[in-house]
Amino acid sequence: MAGLAAGLVGCGPSPAPVVVLVSWDTTRADALGCYADVSHWGLDLPESRRPVPHTPRVDALAARGVRHQWALAHAPTTLASHASMMSGRDTRGARVPRNGFPVEPDIPLLAPRFTSAGWDTVAVVGASVLAKDMGLARGFEVYDDRVRQKVRRRYERPAHKVVARALQIVDQRGVFDRNTPLFLFVHMFDAHSPWDTAPDTIRARFDDPSYQGSVDGSGDSVDWLVKSTRKGTVGSADRARARALYLSEVSAMDDALGMLLDGLGERFTMDDSLVVLVGDHGEALDQPSIRPYGHGLDVDLVATHVPFVVAGTGRFADGLTEGQVVAEPVGLMDLAPTLSAIAGLSPDPTAQGVDLRTVWSGSAEPRWVLSEATKPADVEQAPDWNNVRKERAVVGQGLVVTHTPWADATQGGTGPHVFALAPGQPATAKAPTATLQSMLRALSTWDDEAPAFRDPHMTDETKEALRALGYLD
Repeated sequence: MAGLAAGLVGCGPSPAPVVVLVSWDTTRADALGCYADVSHWGLDLPESRRPVPHTPRVDALAARGVRHQWALAHAPTTLASHASMMSGRDTRGARVPRNGFPVEPDIPLLAPRFTSAGWDTVAVVGASVLAKDMGLARGFEVYDDRVRQKVRRRYERPAHKVVARALQIVDQRGVFDRNTPLFLFVHMFDAHSPWDTAPDTIRARFDDPSYQGSVDGSGDSVDWLVKSTRKGTVGSADRARARALYLSEVSAMDDALGMLLDGLGERFTMDDSLVVLVGDHGEALDQPSIRPYGHGLDVDLVATHVPFVVAGTGRFADGLTEGQVVAEPVGLMDLAPTLSAIAGLSPDPTAQGVDLRTVWSGSAEPRWVLSEATKPADVEQAPDWNNVRKERAVVGQGLVVTHTPWADATQGGTGPHVFALAPGQPATAKAPTATLQSMLRALSTWDDEAPAFRDPHMTDETKEALRALGYLD
């Protein structure tokens, strides 16, 4: 890293521009307070039985920036989704079918464009799923993936330690040219099960003293939830308890976000700053009941509907309207083109995503947003793209259409299935025929243009870590 040295500048905060991208792993949109209007969870329960999200720092960002009401991941797994974010491509354009498939060197990424433009580039990640050898480190001058806390058979570190490390690295760059801008990527993994990372002070906010069950957020209790939900024997109190524990982990990440923004505020004037908060994918929790408490097998909104909030100051506030809520569906592949455009970087003409400022202004052309499941691996058949037989979804014009080729072929499925783009993803029969046909054509074209099969080249250690995460069947 150019100029990397220890120590802090003693003459006040740096005036350098700052772009901060924060990714919350496994985070449903409805785990944030500012997304209460599109919550999918517990709609069958009385409102008094539904734990309430507590995310004041993200809510404050949304209040002074833009919140995408229907932001969608193109795949419900970590590496594939981050490849979309950083490349401006969906999973097929990025050629990352699921975790364990490194981003290939010919895929353009966001960080090298910041570096080429003279920015310092720093990344600190919270789990081994995004280790350097997975390809996203390309272009970052510092990419810190030193995660040492063993959770089952994987490694991670809690959000507050991720933030502490990020600020430490920022401090180490403090004595050189104080006008050098900074691009900082911070990845937090706490919301991934088991839910046992949140500090007691935060967890207590979600405690229900009347709860008498055994759901405590440990790995064993999550396993019990999966089995009981599939059997149909889980109770509403257990469901609410699991949701509360999940929300406590998200709240802990929100608290860490506050630490990060406060820490950057002590080091930079933040007069020219851009802060983006996204989720990489969601989490099923108790719905759908046949695939509970996990992600990867389906592309229902519980697995793909994620937060996407953008707030800027100074030169980075162009096009941002305070408190704007964007109803048009967008994809995570739109992130890289948008950051590039706002930061004034050279564009990637091959990117599939769009500069979202056109969406904010209402001048963008309508489009479909596509996503694909990443499991089960045993339906993959070379030479076809790995995910082409798995469940897919196309979203737009108030509709969600899903189709699962492998289930139709082996289990007598009746797809495609049509839902409303609305809380709870209710089934609907009101789709105009022409609209439905256009959506199905979009899926067909997507399949026709899919890349070739990718054969995973993983070490035994990587396979073991991914199997522990549930990403290998």
